Amino acid sequence: MTPEGAVGEVLAALDAERVPGPLAVAVSGGGDSMALLHATVLASRRGVVAATVDHGLRPGSHEEAEGVARACATLGVPHEVLRWDGAGRGNLQERAREARRRLLGGWARRNGAAAVLLGHTADDQAETVLLRLARGSGVDGLSGMPASFDAEGMGWSRPFLGLGREELRDWLRARDIAWVEDPSNEDPRFDRARARAMLERLGELGLTRDRLVRTAGHMARARVSLEGAARTAAARTVQEEGADLLLPISLLREFDQSDSAGRILAAALQWVGGSERRPRWEALRRLASVAAAGRGATLAGCLIRPEGDLVRIAPESGRATAPSRDPGRSFAGTARFG
Repeated sequence: MTPEGAVGEVLAALDAERVPGPLAVAVSGGGDSMALLHATVLASRRGVVAATVDHGLRPGSHEEAEGVARACATLGVPHEVLRWDGAGRGNLQERAREARRRLLGGWARRNGAAAVLLGHTADDQAETVLLRLARGSGVDGLSGMPASFDAEGMGWSRPFLGLGREELRDWLRARDIAWVEDPSNEDPRFDRARARAMLERLGELGLTRDRLVRTAGHMARARVSLEGAARTAAARTVQEEGADLLLPISLLREFDQSDSAGRILAAALQWVGGSERRPRWEALRRLASVAAAGRGATLAGCLIRPEGDLVRIAPESGRATAPSRDPGRSFAGTARFG
């Protein structure tokens, strides 16, 4: 499939759902995102807007953002540079990813965009699966990056997950379109750069990009089945009481043996606490152990306390506001189990 054909599939889905608005393209200036920008302009029957997130984390980032602005001006595409000051604590790369999504989501909403397009490729998918394998991820992690998802009040799409990085560069070369190479892609201080280098060697053992991508597809299908099983179990076992949820303590005792137990516990914490971020598996495991032993705990903005054969999950005291929910929509029907 050509890059413009891949974008065309996203357009067809939006048209079928009658989603109005322009396509919002995230463009860093690298080969993948420049191919996405040009392919979207070629394929789109609606408006296109573009944005570059400048994290300011390395020399030259401002000039690269200005280069994208010039390319967009040539194409007649409105462009905006979104800047992040890097403030905060914790893992810098993780915070940068979160800031990028937050900034792009807000920008896309302001522009009334139908969807945000990201330029991740099959190579990125393979690297993601390899990194998550190294971290001991389960089915959800090994399913890789989804082709589409919702976040920050927007729909997001990755049209190029079926295309390789070099395919896109060949497409750009054939059209004499320039791009910049991010030096951090080759910097061994970063996990993804090391994964990229490792993939070249693992290919000799048969662990190729395409096989890792295929594994992600298998895991994604398994994930759908497991999420469905957890939703069915939640409808049968979880009780709603105002802003609280009540789970059987027996469910938490099954945490290490039951995939559904972990999914239901995580979904319950997100539902009550109002967080988009799923708690880490180890934190969930510790919580299940503590609660199953009859002790209280807090996690993800929630207060957890045993009540006989049940465990109550309530909003933690001192929260400024409780999460707003449609009272007509049940936990089992709308919570995220993956």
